[in-house]
Amino acid sequence: MITYLQHLSFWDWLALATLLLTLEVFGAGGYLLWIGLVAVVVGALTYLFPELPWLWQFFLFASLALLCSLIWWRHQRRESRIGN
Repeated sequence: MITYLQHLSFWDWLALATLLLTLEVFGAGGYLLWIGLVAVVVGALTYLFPELPWLWQFFLFASLALLCSLIWWRHQRRESRIGN
C-alpha cells in the first residue's frame, strides 16, 4: 500500500475527483463539489511537478479541502441567515 501511495500520479487524483464529483450529484450539499475540485488542483500540481512527494500531495489535499469546506460552510450559513 505504501508503495502505491509513494507513486501517485495525476491520474489517481483525477480519478478521485471524478468519484467525488459523481457522488456530489447524489446530493452532498456542495461539499463534495469543492473537495473534488481540490483533487483536480492537486492532480494539476502533480502533473506540473511530477516529483512532488506523496506526503506533500496529501498535505495539500487535506489543507485545501478543509479550507474549501470551511468557506462553503460559512457561505451556506450566511445564505441561510439572509433567507430567514
